[in-house]
Amino acid sequence: MALSRGRTDDLPKDAVIITERQALAYQWKMISNWDKPGEVWSLHYSPPALGSLAVFTSVFINNHYRRKLRLGTYGRFSTYLPIVIIPALLAVGCHRLFVQNSLVLRGMSECPTCVQLRAAAFQIGFGGIYPGILAPFAACMFATRHFTYRLPGITEQPLEVLKLLQKFAKPILPTMGMILAGQALITVYLTYKQQKQILEIYLKMKKVEQNIETELGI
Repeated sequence: MALSRGRTDDLPKDAVIITERQALAYQWKMISNWDKPGEVWSLHYSPPALGSLAVFTSVFINNHYRRKLRLGTYGRFSTYLPIVIIPALLAVGCHRLFVQNSLVLRGMSECPTCVQLRAAAFQIGFGGIYPGILAPFAACMFATRHFTYRLPGITEQPLEVLKLLQKFAKPILPTMGMILAGQALITVYLTYKQQKQILEIYLKMKKVEQNIETELGI
């Protein structure tokens, strides 16, 4: 059964009306049980791939500031949870909720480029900018707590703290630029593949439905 949107007045008499949530669950079940996994690989593997990119970037940023502030093993878990794990979960969750679900429900009715840019924005935001902002401040907090690096008082000399963080950030800015550009390109590519495979699934389902209708003489 192929799903389609429409006004109640335009629906055929034998049409089964379901909610958006039911339609989404049905579509994902169909994708999960698709007989040729190679035709739906991007829908299965894009979220974990993007989550892995976010983890790689977050670890790189976190380790950089931890080394600069000589933290060693101090606060390792406390910095990895908010700076590495949470951004990865947010990147995966937002891609699934705001990109994949939109594609599954609406197909190509949305502007394809807009969807790709939305996916890239979520990925860059949670997979780069978020840890890039949080990591230096978390490292400063633990450096102050464990006396691993002499820092200016953040309340007394906030500008000096910002200058110091700018100094720490400068060496990795070119690398970060390349990483974020790479993340954006990979995200756009994976989103494009998902759009293409969703369209192919829809066309195949329509063809099957038309063949059944022809056989039944409808």
